[in-house]
Amino acid sequence: MNGDSILTKAMEATSPPLSWSICEHEALGSTADAVLDLRINEGSVHRFTVEVKAVVRIETLKAQEAKRSKNSRHPRRLLVVPYLSKHNADLFLEAGLNFIDTAGNAFIDVPGCYVFISGKQRREQEPTSSGHEVMGSASGLRVVFTLLTEPDMPGSPIRDIATKAGVSLGSAAKAMEGLRRLGHLSPGDSKSRRLLAADTLRTEWVRNYPITLRKKLRPQRYTPQARTWWKNSELQPEEAVWGGEVGAALKTSYLQPELATVYCWKDRGKLLMKHRLRPDPNGTVEILDAFWAPLTSSAEPIAPLLLIYADLMTSLDSRNREVARMLENDIFDAKTTS
Repeated sequence: MNGDSILTKAMEATSPPLSWSICEHEALGSTADAVLDLRINEGSVHRFTVEVKAVVRIETLKAQEAKRSKNSRHPRRLLVVPYLSKHNADLFLEAGLNFIDTAGNAFIDVPGCYVFISGKQRREQEPTSSGHEVMGSASGLRVVFTLLTEPDMPGSPIRDIATKAGVSLGSAAKAMEGLRRLGHLSPGDSKSRRLLAADTLRTEWVRNYPITLRKKLRPQRYTPQARTWWKNSELQPEEAVWGGEVGAALKTSYLQPELATVYCWKDRGKLLMKHRLRPDPNGTVEILDAFWAPLTSSAEPIAPLLLIYADLMTSLDSRNREVARMLENDIFDAKTTS
């Protein structure tokens, strides 16, 4: 069990009664593995620097805590371990060492919150799964999309993948474990981790996107003042991008779009007012929530090719599928035949 897995399992096992959130952008110290916020019912938040310990040496931990206590600038320390027996939990309690483990045992002593849970037994065997549930969850598809469209992400820490995909740490860890079980992740630590059979994974993502994820992006139709409105509409790439037919037209100069698909990060109201779009269930403009990290202001306002391809393949229009085939060489390592 690696450090990311231990942390994720411990957070899940102790919530509730504890409510954790990971501080993705907080600077980590030399010994910190993460920074967590503990939210109390009244609304106050306590911040902890996390140290994941596979092996527990109580005397060493007590000595480290004594040194830390002399410098009040450091946030409280939270020790995260695979498992603490009742005896060791009592030692942590006596030493005033906050901890959580993957069985759900915990000791937290901060203003407004005192929790001590011990005696929960270690799970003898983790529940197993085939991994196929990754493609059946929206969060799983978001993680897969991030891995497929960001070349450096497969070798990144789980917390970085979660941030980039816009999902919880637990959801990211679950998706990565599912991909490992499916044979889509190489063995080894995170730095050497890479995708395997990526073309198969792309094909599966495209098949599952309209079923599992797209419908959760609040798709809505609108009517523009002019049918070719998109030609003169400049989207700000940090706010919205073109998908589907318009995205394909801008990439290939081949398709004459009939439906304009827009993925939007910002408030839709401003977009509707700017481009004078009015709600219409049969309209030729479709706006959805963007589900990946926003682009920079200097980027091209076009969705990743994999998403454009999925939009075209979702369509029943034969001309859209023809253009999708034209994009395959730029998307797949080897041309797909599906």
